[in-house]
Amino acid sequence: MNEVLKDFKVLAVDDNPKNIQVIGSILMEANYEVGFAMDGKQALELLSESKDYDLVLLDVNMPVMNGFETCKAMRHSEFLREIPVIFLTALNEPENILTGFDVGGQDYVSKPFNSKELLSRVKTHLDLKRSKDQLKMVNQWLEIKVKERTQELQKANADLEIANNELIYLDKAKGDFLEKLSHEIRAPLAGIIGFITVLQNEINPTELMDLLKYLDVSAARLERFTTISMLITELRTKTTSIKREEVKVDDLIEFIRQRQSEQIELRNMSVAVEGAIDTITINGERNLLEICFESLLDNALKYSPNGSKLTISIKSIEGQVICSFIDQGRKFNKETLAKIYDFLSLKDKQFEDNEALDIALVNLIMDAHLGKMEVTNNDKAGATICLIFPDFSGVNNN
Repeated sequence: MNEVLKDFKVLAVDDNPKNIQVIGSILMEANYEVGFAMDGKQALELLSESKDYDLVLLDVNMPVMNGFETCKAMRHSEFLREIPVIFLTALNEPENILTGFDVGGQDYVSKPFNSKELLSRVKTHLDLKRSKDQLKMVNQWLEIKVKERTQELQKANADLEIANNELIYLDKAKGDFLEKLSHEIRAPLAGIIGFITVLQNEINPTELMDLLKYLDVSAARLERFTTISMLITELRTKTTSIKREEVKVDDLIEFIRQRQSEQIELRNMSVAVEGAIDTITINGERNLLEICFESLLDNALKYSPNGSKLTISIKSIEGQVICSFIDQGRKFNKETLAKIYDFLSLKDKQFEDNEALDIALVNLIMDAHLGKMEVTNNDKAGATICLIFPDFSGVNNN
């Protein structure tokens, strides 16, 4: 069954009344609202007057102003340039088709046309327009929220400067600021996430649910950002001390597998573990080690192709524990590898969705455990991130 789209309005432009009648009949039977124009000049007048058309079906060969000229004029209009145009033409030569695209057309349908093909193309471009409009709406909403949050943070900074009129160390100031920023963002995030849950359970309209999904993803990403930022701040300012214990590697592997099981199954990926993990332990803080291992597995899953294999290799050499995460995804370029340990300079396009923060966090956790992280590219595909933990045998954990 064809999707009913009563909220869309299409303008059909053709100098042949018979063609207008046929096009109008096809579109109205599909529950589109339809307007008509007999030439390009009349079409531009209708579009400028109503400003509510979502798509234009435009004949090429017309008197007064042909289809190419009409489309070109639309693309020079601030109010009409975003309306998709589908050319209706019997001119099927490549140069004519290319001209249509050059002047700003999105598609073309050859005359004589098939009604199913015409409706399919109309629906495709209206769906694209609706998605684009939704994305624009979300971006506008986010811009407003960013401006509001910026104003709040500016006021918070001003209040902080008044309350603290003596010079403090740069590291402490940075730590205080990030702590306050995390608190300021976490509080409204809790409300946003709770509100989204209520709306998702009680409201069903598809378009609103799409907007809520965008909001949900944005809120989750912002919450993860604040959590990682706070942990990085604590580790960089050394405000926390490592609570050491002997942590079994097989417990860590089981933990991250359970946490990422849905993603592994969804992506049809396999995780192979090499080494005697049931006999190897790491001297460190369990919570930080779990975060460290999960961050690396999450990144490996995120940037590897579906159906690929991830390998976790565990070795114990002369008391050191070496944990390697090997994927078959993309490689790091030379510039990124050179700056991999300085998260403030990681601005490469490879680093998306907080990957740079994850790498920085893993590196800081390794520093806190007096270990080190090594990153290398594999010969064929992917990269290997190696964690090297020092020998703490015989050391009192207290």
